[in-house]
Amino acid sequence: MNVNEQDIIQFVIDRVADLTSRPELAEELNGDSPLEDAGVDSVLLVNLMMQIEQQYEIFYEDDELLQENFATARLISQRILAKRAVQTEV
Repeated sequence: MNVNEQDIIQFVIDRVADLTSRPELAEELNGDSPLEDAGVDSVLLVNLMMQIEQQYEIFYEDDELLQENFATARLISQRILAKRAVQTEV
């Protein structure tokens, strides 16, 4: 699967809109919007991480599960792209 940063950002934003039951967020959020301000709490974050792992065939290690790694859709996207790059090297 060939993915780019903007596609991942949109995926994350769409999932946040779904998880928070606030469809308007799909239009209001951008890659740098703090997800916590959008209503993403720890429970929703775990659900979001599971969807990301499934969608992009990655796995988050325990030491990566820090809120700052999931603060914005752009940060999430950058981490996904980095993890996928490492996987293709193996």
